Amino acid sequence: MIYKKWQRYSYTAQRHQRHRILLALSWIIGVFFLYLFISSYLVFSFRIESRSMEKALTVGDIGFALSTRLFPKDEENSWFPYKRGSLVVLEKSFTTERQSWYIRLWDNIIDFFTAQQINPSEDPKRLFVKRIIALPGDEVSIINNVVRIKPAKQNYTLTEFELSGVAYDIIVPENTAAAGEELPFSAQFGPLHLNEGECFVLSDDRRDCNDSRTWGPVPITDLRGKPIFRYWPFPRIGKL
Repeated sequence: MIYKKWQRYSYTAQRHQRHRILLALSWIIGVFFLYLFISSYLVFSFRIESRSMEKALTVGDIGFALSTRLFPKDEENSWFPYKRGSLVVLEKSFTTERQSWYIRLWDNIIDFFTAQQINPSEDPKRLFVKRIIALPGDEVSIINNVVRIKPAKQNYTLTEFELSGVAYDIIVPENTAAAGEELPFSAQFGPLHLNEGECFVLSDDRRDCNDSRTWGPVPITDLRGKPIFRYWPFPRIGKL
């Protein structure tokens, strides 16, 4: 008790106390900026909140995605990470207004201290996990729920599975006739030609999920990353 009372009136003890506080704050700020760098340019986490990507990803799945901000956005480059059939995390904005820097900083602070479990209610951007079906220059069409692609500079069409570098399952409407001819979820679509810098993404659940059938072609600049590893739930842990 005497020692603590002495600390209260000691300039040296108070200086040491301020030093410890400043050191702790410096560590927190340093870790925060390290988090910003890693999540922006290296690896970030994502969480699945809908059934649109079943069976590959289900509600509650949490994983890591490779940030592709530093990758060249050219599919002919050997470092280009996007291939037909690849899972991608895209960031889509539902407003034309640009957020101010301090709002973006506040959003990042909330993400940091809540482990990305709380999204600011006023954040106009959302992350979606979809699958790339076609790349710039391709032509996409859907006939009776079968997706066909004419690769850029080619005269033939192939199904999405023939061009995909990975195997995956999709869910289509059981009653094709019930889908009708109305977009976005009809059994027929296109043909649609993709311009330079555009790609076509679909959900694995093709019944009533938002994707390029509702949004149209997605700019490659909207693709934020590529899912690489699922770490939760534990029984489903593994590479994606």
